[in-house]
Amino acid sequence: MNQFSQISYHERVKIYRGLCEGKSRREIAIMLDRAPSTISREVKRNSDHVGYLYPGEAHLEAEKRRNKNVPKISKNKRMRNFILLKLNERWSPATISGSWNKTNNVKISKEAIYQWIYNVDDKNMKLRKLLVRARRKRGLKRRPRQSNIKNRVSVHSRPESINNRKELGHFECDLIFNKDSQSKNICTLIERVTKYTVLLPNENKRTKTVIESLIAYIKKERVLIKSITFDNGSEFANHNLLNDLGVKTYFCDPGAPWQKGSIENLNGVARRYIPFSLKAKDITPGFVVKINEKINNMPRAVLSYKSPNQVARELSLVQRRVG
Repeated sequence: MNQFSQISYHERVKIYRGLCEGKSRREIAIMLDRAPSTISREVKRNSDHVGYLYPGEAHLEAEKRRNKNVPKISKNKRMRNFILLKLNERWSPATISGSWNKTNNVKISKEAIYQWIYNVDDKNMKLRKLLVRARRKRGLKRRPRQSNIKNRVSVHSRPESINNRKELGHFECDLIFNKDSQSKNICTLIERVTKYTVLLPNENKRTKTVIESLIAYIKKERVLIKSITFDNGSEFANHNLLNDLGVKTYFCDPGAPWQKGSIENLNGVARRYIPFSLKAKDITPGFVVKINEKINNMPRAVLSYKSPNQVARELSLVQRRVG
């Protein structure tokens, strides 16, 4: 008995003729080698006040119902290819959605992309693994230790022009580490207005190494850096050396990383390309430069789907070198 395949157009012709000839649904089911319940369901779904529809109409109605349940992404090859391409480039569903909607009439939401990945994705595609950023686990709340960094200025003393993102050149900073190294790290910086990103690899987390790396970058690159906001890690203890360059430094309250939310978000983006499981020896300076460019060329919702590179150049955060 054919139990699972969809009813074909030719079977609908036979159902229509059988009903016209006065045959019962059970007789038609035997004729088509179908379950009686299948024929009853078909007649019920594709009938109007007169009776069972003409075969062509019945088939069209069935196709409409079937297509209605197919996700938009599965029906739109160009959209599907765009989503697959950008997922492999480690774009988030929100960024993919916004970028697609900006230039296409057929819209797609980030939630629809998530649903497609989780509900339609087959085992061979493994798209879920491209959604690297996971929810943080909740742990026991600990009383934050007081900072012993000398000459620290509280984040609460920052001018409103920085807090309101009205002025360029104000960065937030942090370090990220990998599974097999508690020393080798990447210093991450993000500018609060343009979201322009800087990634600096360090061989260790001693404050001398971290701060000297920042100083070398500031002296070498033509990027406007007026201030940097840190957390209270000892690796930032030598922050006063930045003050000597005219860069003001501010510090979050102990145990309050949300006070520098932009860098927390950036670290999540960076983890799409530099997962925690990646071995520290594979994180070469060249690799970090490539990831830095990918992040700066990624469209952002907060920038109306322009990239940080675009906005930084438009607002002259990054100055062009002469010669």
